[in-house]
Amino acid sequence: MANRPTAPEPLSQPMPHENEIAEVKQIFLSATAQDCREYREAVRDVVEKNVPQGKVFLQESWAEGGQFVVDVCRQRVKSYDAYMGLFGHRYGWQPPDYTCSITELEFRWAVERWEQRVPPIFILLPEKGSEADRQLHDWAAPYIEKEYPDDAARCRHDQAQQAFLKSVRDWAADGRMLTFYGNREELRDKALSTIQNWNMDLYRKAPLRRQKAAGDIPAEELGRIGREEQLGELRSALRAFRQSSGQRAIAFLVHGAENHGQREFAQFLCRWNKWSESDGYAPPYCGQPAEVDNVASLICWTCGQLQQPLLGSATIDALAEVLAAQLERRSLVFVQRSAGRHADRLATFQREFWQPLLAALAGRAPRALGRLYWFVIDHEALPAKPAASVRSSPIGAGDVDYRQLLALPALGEINSQHVLCWLEELQIGAGIRLGEARCDEIAAHATAADGNPPNVYDRLLREGFWAQAN
Repeated sequence: MANRPTAPEPLSQPMPHENEIAEVKQIFLSATAQDCREYREAVRDVVEKNVPQGKVFLQESWAEGGQFVVDVCRQRVKSYDAYMGLFGHRYGWQPPDYTCSITELEFRWAVERWEQRVPPIFILLPEKGSEADRQLHDWAAPYIEKEYPDDAARCRHDQAQQAFLKSVRDWAADGRMLTFYGNREELRDKALSTIQNWNMDLYRKAPLRRQKAAGDIPAEELGRIGREEQLGELRSALRAFRQSSGQRAIAFLVHGAENHGQREFAQFLCRWNKWSESDGYAPPYCGQPAEVDNVASLICWTCGQLQQPLLGSATIDALAEVLAAQLERRSLVFVQRSAGRHADRLATFQREFWQPLLAALAGRAPRALGRLYWFVIDHEALPAKPAASVRSSPIGAGDVDYRQLLALPALGEINSQHVLCWLEELQIGAGIRLGEARCDEIAAHATAADGNPPNVYDRLLREGFWAQAN
């Protein structure tokens, strides 16, 4: 579960480092147990033999009963120094009331925990057609046949596994650590080298980090670069919403092609000065449920953020009761980092979550002083003709149906003019002193034509000019 965000520090103070990276000693190794046993144990043995104080934890390393596996795995992913995923051909066990396997849940928890651009998450995959690939396939086959006795069930299993592996590869496509191996010996060597190289790189960077900790540009500051169009539409919609006295809740869709700054814009939304406690807002809640395509999981996540875990079923009525009690005192802002992966995810959110929630809140609205603001972050561009559940324009008009998702303009690529405008504002607001030639150099370097906005953010972070504000 994501930590509740805190108020931003003043510029005169060093910016905090969330999820500080530690030297890798304790590693959570995630893999399907029986079919990958030989490879899992090979990784454990080589790491524990060669990494000082190194310890690799396999699921059989703890003795709690099966009913506690989900809770224990989640807690251990959240507490160890690194996560290592060793994925083959078997999707694995699905805990009761979950729609994905424990192996996929563990990966999601690791991604949620470490938000850094390069986190201590190491993925090991067999090269297609290699000796390792054939072995893992053969070892998985009898378990799959036993667990899925008919062709239709096996087809569903294979589709689930391929969808999971695609999500892993998509996540790693942004320069993260994805390692391929051809046999057992290569697996041992590469698993060990990833840990050793990580720790060595950490040692090299440690003195620089201590000297320039205040030089990190906050993600929320990067998130506003080139987003004037989105913020203009958002402000317009919020003004219209505040004038609609009978409305208690509004939901926005943040969307754009994959890797077009969704993470940074989400961080900006969480730290936006619009949500002032003096104006009756609670600090925003940001994160996502363990099962992003599951409405019950979304309900549980929301209640958990409010520190009101459900004792019974995860129903819309139960959530509305929790929210109504909170809205009596203050307004609430939620930033949901992922809309999910299913093709109908937006329609499902509107039909099974948002619209029923508004109806459930309506009966409790007279007591409420606060309002509910919800942001859904999607990682795909909205179709030219979106579904009826989404309104794309104009979202600040008087005829808006607040049961719909209100889509902000798509997040697009950042150009040099966007960066220059941002640098000019920094010179006024943050006290950073940069000459025109230097501003031009930074803007040109950050937006060189070879990729997506994450490259822009990476390049700006490497410039180090933010330290001049302190």
